[in-house]
Amino acid sequence: MICAVCGREGRGFCWVSPPRAGVKRQFKRFCSMRCQDIHARRAKAGGGVVIDPTHNEKAAMEAVLPRLGEYVASVGMDRPLADYSREEILQLVDVVLTAYFDNLRDLTPDDVPF
Repeated sequence: MICAVCGREGRGFCWVSPPRAGVKRQFKRFCSMRCQDIHARRAKAGGGVVIDPTHNEKAAMEAVLPRLGEYVASVGMDRPLADYSREEILQLVDVVLTAYFDNLRDLTPDDVPF
């Protein structure tokens, strides 16, 4: 299962909704305590499932562009995407996802005081 916050592989952290008569229990998996805490804060704020990107998510998308540009320049900007090898495509995906999630985590405040 994937992390309900960042989309990475879930790694043992989870949340199960409390039992209620006639209501199916929800199960969410997370990659880290940090993502689990982000989910809890969103749920407490009434956020639920994010359909429209938040200002932090939009900022994280913008932050991807320089790293994506660097990677495309290193592969060759004159090459169409269809000519990329499998390894180059996988590296492109890794560059984009890593930049996005690193920035998103940096933008999310860490409320732990220690």
